[in-house]
Amino acid sequence: MTAEFAADYGGPLDLVDYDQGWPAKFAYYRDELADALGPVALRIEHIGSTAVPGLAAKNVIDILVVVADEHDREGYRAAVESTGMALAHRDPAASWSFYRPAAPPRTRHVHVTSRGSSHERVQLLFVDFLRNHDLAADAYAQVKRRLAIRFADDRERYTRAKTEFIFDMLDRAEQWADQTGWTVEQR
Repeated sequence: MTAEFAADYGGPLDLVDYDQGWPAKFAYYRDELADALGPVALRIEHIGSTAVPGLAAKNVIDILVVVADEHDREGYRAAVESTGMALAHRDPAASWSFYRPAAPPRTRHVHVTSRGSSHERVQLLFVDFLRNHDLAADAYAQVKRRLAIRFADDRERYTRAKTEFIFDMLDRAEQWADQTGWTVEQR
């Protein structure tokens, strides 16, 4: 089994300019999750485009929650759901669960993963790389804006269309990590 639930990624796409209020929204959701999860949450981080100053994004805060073992859902699922989130997708092979609001509006997404997983590394590396490379962030913004016009009514196609660019950026990010000694533990 590759996925427990299939998420609905369809619907209109609303890409907006960077909002200075996104860090405060993240802090609110982080605190809410930290209170609900307690020591089960080893790390709660702001990820995705809203975590990169100046980058256009969908007005949805992406949050990464790192737990000891994502497969131990009894340890975190009820707590995440107590914050108004519902499981939308789970990929056991990637040690990754994806939650979104149980009811509209879609204000945040919560990604739960295991400590030391590739999902944890990729999410944190991508954000740190873009925060440290304005030209890469600008290029990503251009791609996103172009694709948002082309796929304005189809979030799923928009997301798939960004994949090649993101993989290219991740290759560059891995080179940057090697050159600078970047690690998840030392960030």
